Amino acid sequence: PTFPNPGQQLDFRRFSSDALIELYTAERDLLRKITPDVPATTNLMAGAHWDMDCWAFAAEMDVVSTDHYLIGARAEPHIDLAFAADYARSLNGGRPWLLMEHSTSAVNWQPRNRAKAPGELRRNSMTHLARGADGIMYFQWRASRAGAEKWHSAMLPHAGTNTKIWREVTALGAELAGLADVAGSTVSADVAILIDHSSVWAQDHPAQPSVDMDPVEEAKRWHAALWRAGLTCDLAHPEGDLTGYRLVLVPALYLVSDAGAANLERFVERGGVALVGPYSGIVDEHDRVRLGGYPGAWRDLLGVSVEEFFPLDGPIALASGASGTAWSEVAHAAGAKVLDTYATGEPAWTRNEWGDGFAHYLTTRPDDDGLAEVIAAVATEAGVEPVAAAPAGVEVVRRSHADGRSYLFAVNHTGEDAVVTPPGGDPVTVAAGDVRVISA
Repeated sequence: PTFPNPGQQLDFRRFSSDALIELYTAERDLLRKITPDVPATTNLMAGAHWDMDCWAFAAEMDVVSTDHYLIGARAEPHIDLAFAADYARSLNGGRPWLLMEHSTSAVNWQPRNRAKAPGELRRNSMTHLARGADGIMYFQWRASRAGAEKWHSAMLPHAGTNTKIWREVTALGAELAGLADVAGSTVSADVAILIDHSSVWAQDHPAQPSVDMDPVEEAKRWHAALWRAGLTCDLAHPEGDLTGYRLVLVPALYLVSDAGAANLERFVERGGVALVGPYSGIVDEHDRVRLGGYPGAWRDLLGVSVEEFFPLDGPIALASGASGTAWSEVAHAAGAKVLDTYATGEPAWTRNEWGDGFAHYLTTRPDDDGLAEVIAAVATEAGVEPVAAAPAGVEVVRRSHADGRSYLFAVNHTGEDAVVTPPGGDPVTVAAGDVRVISA
């Protein structure tokens, strides 16, 4: 429901999430009395459903597991898959997780239920594996003859075993058996994107300056820019441990607690690099505006003071040649260096020195090319590099064991053969639409 007061709606969303977690823990505790040695889990849909606080839910689970289903309408659904997989891994503190469900081909609940092309089943599954899954499972085993899900794909289709799906599923099973040594290894990321369900819920209200500043879609857009740059990232809670990262991105974190605000300040002070997007740090955990000029929580950290928001009807030109979209702000540098401006001379991108690190701020939502340039610049400043050299459209992720054994996953999402070159290693050709796993 939508409440007239945004604070009431935020409280209701928090209450609903807490009630669902309470139900899960009550059932879990009852089962522990009967079967104390059996771990408890449930299938979160990380990155897809935002109605419950996945951070709080995952803390109560013995095994973090999730579902993922491709959205056929997306131009690059494999990037959305990578976001969901990174989120599931992050919910488990970087440890391996379980893919409880995904589909062998089409689902039955989208406006147009696109079937997966030959080889896509394998690429999807191997991407989940590359990004930390230790188990790859499907819904469903045998395609239903009747009921609501009779058109949902399965491991055994209506047409039987003489089918593309059956052949690809059995081939994948054999391949995964040969990759058993990967189990238990982890993915190491130098970059984190801060995201919080309370911030998402607080913005999900009609009384906002602009509906274009969707926090989830903005987080996915920044994640996609990292994906295209070949950089692996975690999703992180604003109050979580940031000490292992070199670069922290804050796309549109409208709501942040005092603890979360101080956490980012400490990260930068100790030598980290942060990039904060517009409409971040605006309210506290009670959805109350932080007075004195935006972005209230991080005004000192960023060395910027914002007077007023100016949502845009169309793109706005920046001095760099990039364009701002959807959003702009009347801002003044208060110690920060201005790196890009609007035609009026007001800052669009700033950089502030804070302790041993640097904090960047965007007062607009750059177009995709502009965002890519900004992220490339801050990644270079933070010393973050891809795990291997690869052409556009080829996804490369590394999983490693504590003893030094590692596995480089190269997933070619293009229609052309590609050459991937690991640091200090020999070039490896990955055929069009293929996946290579390279042990090191």
